Amino acid sequence: MLENALDVFTQARRIGFQPGIRSCNFLLKCLAQANEREIVMILFEEMKKYGPFPSVYTYTIMMNFYCNYGRGKEGIYEATNILEEMETIGISPSVVTYGAYIHGLCRVGLIDEAWGFIEELKRDNQPLNCYCYNTVIHAYVNKGEQDMAMQVFYEMKKGLVAADAYSYSILIEGFCRCGNIDKALSLLEEMENNNIKPSRVTYSSISKGYAKHGSMRNSFDWFQKIENSGYKYDQHAYNILISGFCDQGDMGSANKVFEAMVRNKLDPNKSSYKPLIVGFSKIGAFEKALKFFNSMEDAGFLPDCFTCNHVVNGICNEGRVGEAVKMINAMWGVGISPNVFTYSAVIHRLCKDRKSDEALVLIPLMLKCNALPNVVTYSILIDGFVKQANPSKALVIYGKMLKIGICPDLVAYAILVNALSTFGRVDEAYSVFEEVISKGLKPDEIFYTISYTSMIAELCRSKNMKKASGLFKEMEREVSPSVVTYTCLIDGFFKINQMDKAESLVKEMDKNNVCRDKIAYDVLIHGFRKHGCEDKAQQLIDEMEYRGITS
Repeated sequence: MLENALDVFTQARRIGFQPGIRSCNFLLKCLAQANEREIVMILFEEMKKYGPFPSVYTYTIMMNFYCNYGRGKEGIYEATNILEEMETIGISPSVVTYGAYIHGLCRVGLIDEAWGFIEELKRDNQPLNCYCYNTVIHAYVNKGEQDMAMQVFYEMKKGLVAADAYSYSILIEGFCRCGNIDKALSLLEEMENNNIKPSRVTYSSISKGYAKHGSMRNSFDWFQKIENSGYKYDQHAYNILISGFCDQGDMGSANKVFEAMVRNKLDPNKSSYKPLIVGFSKIGAFEKALKFFNSMEDAGFLPDCFTCNHVVNGICNEGRVGEAVKMINAMWGVGISPNVFTYSAVIHRLCKDRKSDEALVLIPLMLKCNALPNVVTYSILIDGFVKQANPSKALVIYGKMLKIGICPDLVAYAILVNALSTFGRVDEAYSVFEEVISKGLKPDEIFYTISYTSMIAELCRSKNMKKASGLFKEMEREVSPSVVTYTCLIDGFFKINQMDKAESLVKEMDKNNVCRDKIAYDVLIHGFRKHGCEDKAQQLIDEMEYRGITS
């Protein structure tokens, strides 16, 4: 269509008809908006060569084209050439021309250069407007440089360019984003004192700022204050509160805000439903999550994979694996591709239900649909087979994981150490433990606790208390032993009749404020009774009752 228009333009010139500047500018603008780069260049050059000669508006169109449709900094180079060409032929750029150039500089990240250009224009008494300054303010705010944004704002006012609602809104949003709500409120007050009416977006920025930084009570109070003043909020404002309450796990308040939005005849959108589905799923209120999920679909909004994953996970947490599989099939049916997290939720549930062989069947299916299993998926399977007393299968899966190039993380290593220890292969378990250190991984408290406790527990079961004690001392250099670690050692010493060492560990537990659980009490009571210390056993029974732990 546009090519035809250019052809008409060329044919008209051939028969002696000279198109007017307005017609040429209109065609040039349409071509520029369609990003017809080559044709734009041809038309612009023909205008300079055969007429009508480009006006300031023509050059502004070209400036916009290079700044908005140019290829990054190359486009800015061409835009700079336009300015130089205008200066050479004596056409003064308009404020719109300058604004387009400033926007282009900011668009490619040359914010300091854009600000320097404005200062240069000020020195030369060239025209500047609010748009020029706002562009730079917005760029600095997006970069997180609030101080520079404020400097531009002050210079704008000093240069007698009046700030508008957008100037204030940009800054208010920026300060809210970085948690400086007081400064945002100060700017809002200044805005109102200057008789500039804040927009719905400005008020919502304050509410969002409070919500983002965890002050949901302040966010809600601000929302109500503005609403009570007669201001009508849109869905976005309600969604800020819903999302904020959901992030804090306050699902009751989130639900009330949702109901208020509906009462005020505002239709919930995708952003209204999603945090409620995720939030209720996280606290285990699966039926409520499913209710909102179904409502979302009924309203015509297609959930994304992230939202579906929370629903699948919720179904699996309730043990309804069959429904989870149906959900995955339904996802495929509406064009949502399940990912590794979707399938891992099902695998985790199957392993928890001691159906690791069924879980393993899902791996080829995942590979077929490009939901590639990750280290978490394999770790779940390894742990599942360990808990089903099938160490050989667990180690085969570990080998496959390594073979396809997936490096174990600390969780995977901890599971492997536990697996080898559980089946009496402590030396191998310790070799894996040392491998973690040699590979430069930085073990955390959880890794140390699980690994050492697993090895110590197996050594105690096999009555190798010397080696168990050695590992315990090694453990103490890295992390504080847990109640489980102490319990294993105490039980081991009771079994080989070394009462003095068992009692020494009990005293050490108390000294280190390691709180006994039911299993620890049971081991101690049984151990003391076995060795004829009924008074000590009774003392522990009384302690259990005092602490509300039932035997």
